Amino acid sequence: MQYSTLLQGMQLWPSMVFFRLWPEFEQNREALIQSIQRLKATQTTSIESQIALAAKPISGLYESHFDLFSLEIAPVQNLVRFIESSLKQAIQVAHSETRPMERLEIRFSDSWYHITTQGGFHDAHWHNDCSWCGIFYVKLGEYQINANATPNGGSRFYCPIGQGGAYKDAGNRYLHPHYDPPLQEGLLFIFPSHLLHSGLPYFGLSDRIVIAFNAQAVLRP
Repeated sequence: MQYSTLLQGMQLWPSMVFFRLWPEFEQNREALIQSIQRLKATQTTSIESQIALAAKPISGLYESHFDLFSLEIAPVQNLVRFIESSLKQAIQVAHSETRPMERLEIRFSDSWYHITTQGGFHDAHWHNDCSWCGIFYVKLGEYQINANATPNGGSRFYCPIGQGGAYKDAGNRYLHPHYDPPLQEGLLFIFPSHLLHSGLPYFGLSDRIVIAFNAQAVLRP
């Protein structure tokens, strides 16, 4: 790097997030919802994965096993292809397009659905054994954003950077303590696994449905 008398800047350890609407969502929406509801009907317990039970409520949340993407369900496999393509593009951007997309292999180490009902939530957590994670919003139920209020059933991401012993002033106000992305049905949100995040409490008579995944990326020779 060459320095200059002009002020220069660079990002160190960025936390990039990516978002994209699925162009084929409307064609797959109803079949995807019906497939997930059928899977829910076969659950013998509300949290089939039995993962991080302390971070989840005893009622109001249904979670599948972590193998959703391995199931031969047409709308699910259509979504998997979209997610895989989007994730490859995101990794290219994160690496300044130095990693050829054709050499990237995406491996979904975990994949599951959440159906949130009255009072459901998922407390703050990280994801392990993966580099990238994602959430696809199938059905938002009665999700809404109110000015100066916590979104009903939204996703919240927390700043991973310490703020100098918690000191806050005008100099570091860009380090917002958390981010609540505005959500939309058919939206894919991709984020690095080091970001602490949570599913905010949801209150509504209509189910809220999301699909989530953990992914590893391998660069083939």
